[in-house]
Amino acid sequence: MYYPVKQLRNLERQHLAQGLPLMQRAGQAAADFVSQRFGSAAQLLVVAGPGNNGGDALVTARLLKQRGYTVHLLFRGEVDRLPADAAAAWREWQAAGGLVVDKIPPHPVTAVIDGGFGIGLNRPLDADWKTLIAAVNALQRPLLALDVPSGIAADSGARLGAAMHARWTLSFIGRARGLATGAARDHVGELHCDTLGLDLTTTPPPICCSRQLAAKTRLPRETDSHKGRFGTVAVLGGSAGMAGAALLAGRAALHAGAGKVLLGLLDPQAPSVDPLQAELMLGPAEPQRLAPADVLVVGPGLGPTGGPLLQWALDSDKPLVLDADALNLLAGAPELRHHLAVRAHPCLLTPHPSEAARLLGVDTAAVQADRYHAARSLASGLAATVLLKGAGSIVDDGHHTAVNPSGSAALANAGQGDVLSGLLGALLAQGLAPWQAANLGAWVHGAASDALVANDGRLVTPASEVLLAVDRLLGAQRA
Repeated sequence: MYYPVKQLRNLERQHLAQGLPLMQRAGQAAADFVSQRFGSAAQLLVVAGPGNNGGDALVTARLLKQRGYTVHLLFRGEVDRLPADAAAAWREWQAAGGLVVDKIPPHPVTAVIDGGFGIGLNRPLDADWKTLIAAVNALQRPLLALDVPSGIAADSGARLGAAMHARWTLSFIGRARGLATGAARDHVGELHCDTLGLDLTTTPPPICCSRQLAAKTRLPRETDSHKGRFGTVAVLGGSAGMAGAALLAGRAALHAGAGKVLLGLLDPQAPSVDPLQAELMLGPAEPQRLAPADVLVVGPGLGPTGGPLLQWALDSDKPLVLDADALNLLAGAPELRHHLAVRAHPCLLTPHPSEAARLLGVDTAAVQADRYHAARSLASGLAATVLLKGAGSIVDDGHHTAVNPSGSAALANAGQGDVLSGLLGALLAQGLAPWQAANLGAWVHGAASDALVANDGRLVTPASEVLLAVDRLLGAQRA
């Protein structure tokens, strides 16, 4: 579960108004975290910044010094401008005999504690901080980030010029939503959270975790069943040279539980049978042939000439999954976007960042700078459920938001989007709502790849193998 920065600040203010010593508790939690992992012979470098996160670091430094650790405090800020609690922590550090260094010590450092900015950074770093971060990262020592690695925007996960590489990030009160997506995924390391003794049961976080939502979703499979109970998925695409995309989507739909899968292929030279999955029913992309389907997956290998097929799908009364070239066609046709926005039937969009950028009329960097905002804008503007792919995929239906923790760079290979779209089509065909399908699909797709990597340490997980692993994971979702 994750919080936007505004809500974290409100929670902090509410509890500080009650007189709770939150900075002392944060420093205690961080000191305990370090003590559990390093003996008192460790040489520690503590980086303290100009605000309350620096105050957390100062308390941590003092407590560790009192426990016998050698602590080198590198302070970057102006003492006279420290907030009240951080200023008190500074005075306590001095009273404890603590010293301040102005550069990284020349002797070996065992570990680093990063208390630079926490959730407070919302602007690009200046040159001095970039230089310091580069020097700390060059040490290649275990680093504990307090709340947020310095250089990461807590709300969006964007990297603001440079960022600390943490082995662990210890969040206080609650996890900032930016830690779960985008560039942050390369900097956070293991994510831990200490609520500082606060009862947050009456303040549920607005950003859900797809893994937790997936755990609550079931796919009923009664013994007395037949294929008609699990729906028919039609995959529309497979233009010249791209039949493989439609085949991957179709195979994924079959392995994800669809009772039947039809492939409507645009390439007149397309095969009539899939030799690796003979259960798939291949044929031309003719509306009358595909009309019996319960769900339409439009886009895998669709190509730029698939506009009429997309128009037919939008005119239908069936749930849709739109991916790849279906999204590119939408981006170039305002009338199709309007048709989608006023359509009365469910639709699930699965853009990667560049496709999302084209739909929003911005560049890819703008999407990646605030993935949550991009997903919400698409979901609200197109009246659809959106699964914005990437590191920490985001699911948004215009009212609710979730972020998915599964998956890694092992998924960075061709065909993964096709597998995901087929998987989502099958989940819709089995009766799941788009919100449920998107969260279960996002998590299972990433977790299937993770399981393959964990099994043999491979570098990549090809799409054709991921779809088989998806089948095994979905077995656990049976009611």
